Amino acid sequence: MARRMAIMAASSLLALMPACAEPMAPVPAGAYTPFFKFIPAKGQRATEPRPVGIKAFRLDRFPVTNAQFAAFLEKAPDWRRGAAPRLFVDPNYLRRWRDGAPPKGEDNAPVTNVSWFAAQAFCESLGARLPTTDEWEYALADAGRGQAQVTRASLDWFAKPNGARIGDVGGAPNGYGVSDMIGLVWEWTQDFSATGSGTEQRNTSSKDDAAFCGGGAAGVRDPADYPAFMRYALRASLKASYVQDNLGFRCAGDE
Repeated sequence: MARRMAIMAASSLLALMPACAEPMAPVPAGAYTPFFKFIPAKGQRATEPRPVGIKAFRLDRFPVTNAQFAAFLEKAPDWRRGAAPRLFVDPNYLRRWRDGAPPKGEDNAPVTNVSWFAAQAFCESLGARLPTTDEWEYALADAGRGQAQVTRASLDWFAKPNGARIGDVGGAPNGYGVSDMIGLVWEWTQDFSATGSGTEQRNTSSKDDAAFCGGGAAGVRDPADYPAFMRYALRASLKASYVQDNLGFRCAGDE
């Protein structure tokens, strides 16, 4: 009897564990060439981007889902809608949730309308963190595998009107075992407001965003890489408390 109760208790705990507790995809070390040229000090010329070394890291195989975030809120009620400090979330935080639960039938869809602060708190609750922009872009680049298909899928996604419901996670994985990096939601990164690469710039001044907007295509490595330009443009427009209907996240970890 005691053994049966112990098994039932363990099963209940497992049911509440976020799915991202499953092993993350291991991403090997390598090099990534930033999308933007280095923005120099006044009076100096911009230089071509040089490869940035990426240490081996781990990345969630899928974006964090509504069910995962609901399990987090059970343990961290201070992050529920109406309880989270306004300094950390805007008024639309989890706006489609009711009574602490996501919309019916959307448990396996990516969670959206979460701020950078909420996303980081979720990852930290699991001993993880948000991926850096370099790590996220490096994982998407997938060592050059299938880049034409990724570009085509990105453009098709941009052209598709937003539906009433975001699809479920579970797309085909890339070569690193990571899925749904495009096609479902945009994703927060740790240094989301950085226009350069290789440096933590989340708390930098607005001059970086101004350089992004003012430099336009003249400051990028490949002006024809429209999907990358769109990703960086979105990140440059965000503030840490912002939320959007199509903005989610996934967690990362150090190897």
